[in-house]
Amino acid sequence: MSDLLTGPSYSLHSKPKKLIVMLHGYGDTAENFLYIANQLDEEEWGAQYISLNAPETIPNYSMGNQWFDIYPNGIYISDAGPNELAIIRQGVKKAIEKIEFTIKYHLNHLRLALKDCLVMGFSQGGMMTFELGNSCQERLGALAILSGRIMEQTNINNVSLKQTPIFISHGDQDDVLPVTNFYQSKTYLQNNNCIFEAHELKDDTHTISPKAINLLQEFIKKYL
Repeated sequence: MSDLLTGPSYSLHSKPKKLIVMLHGYGDTAENFLYIANQLDEEEWGAQYISLNAPETIPNYSMGNQWFDIYPNGIYISDAGPNELAIIRQGVKKAIEKIEFTIKYHLNHLRLALKDCLVMGFSQGGMMTFELGNSCQERLGALAILSGRIMEQTNINNVSLKQTPIFISHGDQDDVLPVTNFYQSKTYLQNNNCIFEAHELKDDTHTISPKAINLLQEFIKKYL
């Protein structure tokens, strides 16, 4: 099963009632990102957490992986031309197929449905979270985009995505993905009549702060 992504899991329950899938940021690992599960978890949720490793290695970097190449043909993503954008889109598509396959594999093992699953991602993992939701033809339980952005903001025609609650949060002092990305994502979701909560976090940088965790906990209680 070469499409099955690897990564550690965390649960206090022998028969989980929810699956929370975690997608790390650029250059990180699933192992490093799993600590969020312990901070986020509330025992009554009965949740199983699975943190997935991105499938692509980063040239000349051994500390973590990437979901897609941000330097296609040696050109940074913000300066990408048509050829580079095609490479990025293909990388995103391949990663999404692997994430979706892995999620369905674990849901089947746990005897849960897609509606029982929240997918959360940080930074590049947040970008993948939205792309996954837009790719799925069945409704996921919820999506959480932490310090990320929505990449290609075309009209949403996926009915399942419009029925999926979405959480977005972003620090107003983020110097990696500036808060303008948050404003653009918020406007985009509004214009497409999505179900969402948007939280701009004062003084937060490119991180997942206790404020973000607390807000996400309330979101999960409300929607999942």
